[in-house]
Parts: sequence; C-alpha cells; structure tokens
Amino acid sequence: MTFIQQIEVQLPWLTLMLAGLMVGLFAAFGPAPSNWVYDRDAIADGEALRLLSAHWVHADLGHLTWNLGALLLLGWIIENWQRHALWIGLLVGSLGVDLMVWLVLPEMTHYCGLSGALNTLLLLALLACWQRATAWALLVTGVLSLLKILVEANTGQALFTQTAWASVPLVHLGGWLVGLAFILGHCLWSRSQPMRPIYAAGTSALFTMKDKQ
Repeated sequence: MTFIQQIEVQLPWLTLMLAGLMVGLFAAFGPAPSNWVYDRDAIADGEALRLLSAHWVHADLGHLTWNLGALLLLGWIIENWQRHALWIGLLVGSLGVDLMVWLVLPEMTHYCGLSGALNTLLLLALLACWQRATAWALLVTGVLSLLKILVEANTGQALFTQTAWASVPLVHLGGWLVGLAFILGHCLWSRSQPMRPIYAAGTSALFTMKDKQ
C-alpha cells in the first residue's frame, strides 16, 4: 500500500479556504499591494497586522502560483494528519519569518509571500508522514530542502523560481528552523508520554490529533 493510500482522505477545507484567500487577494488588489506587504517603517509606526498580511500577498503571478501549489500539497498532507497543526504551523512559521527579517535582515524594508512559512509546513508534512513512509526518504527530503536554502543563500538567487521581488533565502531558513523546532518539540513531548503513541488521540492543541472512529 502506498503512502497516499494510507492517508485517511478528508476534504482539506482549511487548505482550500487559505488557497482561496491567496487567490482572492491577488485578484482584488494585484501584486504586492502596498497596504498589505511587510513594510519595516510602517510596522515600527504600529501597523502590526502587516506581520501577518504580508505572507498572503505576492509579488507576481508566478510567485503566487508556486506558493499556491506548495500550500495545496503540504496543507493537504498536514490537514489529513492534524488540522490544527496547519493553522498553528502557518501562524508560528509566519511570525518566525517576521522575527528573522526584523532581527537578522534590518536592511530589508519590504517583503511579501508565503514561501518562508511554507518551509515550516514542509517539515511539518515530513513529520506527518514519518510513520507512514520510509524514514530515510523523509530525512533525505529534509536535508535536501536545507541544502537548497544554503545554496541559494550562497549564490544569492533562487534555484527554481524568478519573481518580481528577489527570493530571500534567509527568510526560507527562518521558516525551516521553525519547522525543525516543531519536530524537536514533538519528539520531546512524545518521550514524556511513553504510554501514548505519536498518532494517538489526545487533548494537546499542538501535537495530538482527534480520535478517528
């Protein structure tokens, strides 16, 4: 039985809603609307909502298309594992990216796009697949994703995409590190509860999933 066949398929309504939000914002406001993007000066003046809105607007159609495809795939995997892990991962990943930009890249005054938080979702998706697929394949995927980020940081350009706003590998690294923190936290939590398997039902809003009848 393949990995895809092992997943209990349910309609990923949250993923579809978020994808619709991305498309709707692009259709309504166009590329990189000035009132929605990360603007360092505006945030310093109190426009804190930009820390969230910036991740849902995109620089051009290509930028939107790549991120939309990644969201649909990763969101589907995560939502069929633990629905709440999707919105928590997006929220914490987005804020982690914001923190990376604010502290490490003070020269970056503007930013938009979901790709940083998608790196958080990538590692969450690997965690979701851990007991359903070959472990070494997941490890290789995680390592390759990190190597891609490091190569892009070294060369100063994206390997696969060219968008109106240049790719920022350190933003992707910030999202990846948030995802790694999720995995480490999950492992620590699992070890603290030896009588309960990783995928058992529970009450934790972050690391457990609801009972499947």
